[in-house]
Amino acid sequence: MARPLRLEFENACYHITSKGIRKNKIFLSDKDKSKFIEKLNETFNKFSLLCYAYCLMDNHCHLFVKTPKANISRAMHYLNTSYTNWFKAEHKITGSILQGRYKSILVEEDSYGIALSAYIHLNPLKSGIVENLGEYKWSSYLNYVKHTKLEVDSLNTEIILNQFNKDLKKARRLYKKYLKENTNIKDPYKESFKSIVLGSKEYIEDIIKKIGKLGKKREIPLTKRGNTVTPDRIIKTIERKYEIGKKEIIEKKKGNVYRKLSMYLIKKHTDLRLKQIGDIYKMDYTAISQSCNRFERELSGNRKLKKMIKKIEDSL
Repeated sequence: MARPLRLEFENACYHITSKGIRKNKIFLSDKDKSKFIEKLNETFNKFSLLCYAYCLMDNHCHLFVKTPKANISRAMHYLNTSYTNWFKAEHKITGSILQGRYKSILVEEDSYGIALSAYIHLNPLKSGIVENLGEYKWSSYLNYVKHTKLEVDSLNTEIILNQFNKDLKKARRLYKKYLKENTNIKDPYKESFKSIVLGSKEYIEDIIKKIGKLGKKREIPLTKRGNTVTPDRIIKTIERKYEIGKKEIIEKKKGNVYRKLSMYLIKKHTDLRLKQIGDIYKMDYTAISQSCNRFERELSGNRKLKKMIKKIEDSL
């Protein structure tokens, strides 16, 4: 069977579904769902993705995302691999947990965004998990209908809500009403054009033209990637901001905060895999992962470190 077409371009919107192999669960507990949210934030920050809606179910998840850069394949590979590795270690299992590659369709943001977000948010209700959507905390629904803490940092509800009303309180009420009146909303894959694109006739025609440019290639960004952050750029920024040489930054010695800082920022902002980062610091990939995790724990409540990170990130 041919691999599904992956069409990538700047500012593309996608409905993405990842399912458990043989319909097995990919979340066995709330801890698993919390870890997946953590991995979502890490991925969205690393690849600059915007999130319009999400919902985590026991054996699958839904994401409605926008890619300012043409990088959905790399972002999803990073997300699914990092979560899978954690899940397998946590539950001491081997083998695949996800059913092949993720499933995705392109979505026209303006004309189909409302219907898609509703379909995603209605999942727990339609599956019989809850009788009231307000009882389910593992989706972005509560962020749409009331002011509540964002679990996914890059979640943007305004794009959808502004289509109901510019007044946020009215928009939230109208959105809630819309979901109550559209509980039988159809699966977007069944409504899509050849399981590739969901949108108006004009939007579909535009996507067909883009597909025509692919030729025999099945997966290619159609526009140039943005100003990519590189390890060298991060290290040079630290050099400039703290008047310190690269050798001193990379040097392995006790208490070298610049080494930990640069390692953390390279993992967070670049496309490098852990093994590639390890080549820079002469460490194996597991040591890189452990070091970055320790540094993240250090960040909690440490204002000095947070200021250092902001100082570097503001200049990237």
